Amino acid sequence: MGKKSLFCTLFYYEIKKIVKNRFTIILLIVIAAYSLMQGVFQAEQMSDYSDRTRELKRVIDGRVIDDTLLHELCESADEYGVFWNETNCTYQALCDWVRKIVDYGKPIGDYDADAIYRIRQDTIKEGMELCALTEGEEKYWAEKETQIAKPLIWHSFEEMYGLLDIVQSMSLIMLFVITLLLSHIFAGEIKDKTDPLLRCTRGGWGITYAAKISAAVVTIFLLTVLFGGISIVTSLALWGNNGWDAMVQSLMPLTSEPLTIGAFFGRQILVSFAACLFLTVATCFLSECLNNPVAVMGAVFGGFLLILAGAREIPMVIRPLSQFLYLLSPIDMASPNVLYEFRLVGFGGHYLTALQFAPILYVGISVLAVVVGYFVYLRRNKV
Repeated sequence: MGKKSLFCTLFYYEIKKIVKNRFTIILLIVIAAYSLMQGVFQAEQMSDYSDRTRELKRVIDGRVIDDTLLHELCESADEYGVFWNETNCTYQALCDWVRKIVDYGKPIGDYDADAIYRIRQDTIKEGMELCALTEGEEKYWAEKETQIAKPLIWHSFEEMYGLLDIVQSMSLIMLFVITLLLSHIFAGEIKDKTDPLLRCTRGGWGITYAAKISAAVVTIFLLTVLFGGISIVTSLALWGNNGWDAMVQSLMPLTSEPLTIGAFFGRQILVSFAACLFLTVATCFLSECLNNPVAVMGAVFGGFLLILAGAREIPMVIRPLSQFLYLLSPIDMASPNVLYEFRLVGFGGHYLTALQFAPILYVGISVLAVVVGYFVYLRRNKV
């Protein structure tokens, strides 16, 4: 039997070991049911009010946000834009958009289009100052801002917001799946004292390690496609993708990214898949190092929470650590809020945004962990 044939045999065995488990089958059923429910109930579109007002909210789609549209908003809403019903809901999301830019404590009629665009630009500048950007980064965002057509075009986006929410939660859902399914992939052998059997078999060294890692990555990739696909396809089938071609400024007005919501959705999916790869390899690596499934689950969950907390709590003035932890946080990288991350990663005068660099970071760390884990595996087997 050649190495290729041996690898295929071990790979098949490892896939079978992960999937053909009673606990795994129960987990798959539960997560699949959750994914279906997530697609059905996304964006709270099951409510009777949402059903009655869906078309009314799209009446002003495609119109420029200028004084004429803002005057219509003021005529239809109360002074502070608080009370909405079927008679004025057409302008509700637009009012929320205005409130994201201007002061919540003043009447919406106090602002014309020029004031809103000026405040938007000033707020973006303040955000960049808080991020302590370099001159090169400021120039990068200034160029990006010029690529956004003004005045902005309004477009409702409730359906797309639901899809974005689905993808944002994907890494958290897969965190549970990955740790529960894979924490035993190396550690379980040592705990159950079956690892000596592997050492004395042909391929019990590097080929087995490669088969285990490959099986874990392929299994989680397919499960991510399955669970994410169930939610996304269900959502698209029931609610559609209204807002796909809208600029992200309709959703996040204080960003200078010249992207459509659909393009952001595609990048969000890429980040989520890369994050799942990162979590998969991290779980396998810790399984090899800690030799205890419970300890592995605690370490992965604990590390996930520490990264999440550090990304939020460490001041931006400590930029290297703060930025690294933010990039390392899958939930933050898959969130629409990443569009407000102005800190860039520079390479010889060229820059990548956090959204662009995060998948590269996750893949790079994963490759490094696989290589280091290989030597850990060999050293343990030689002892």
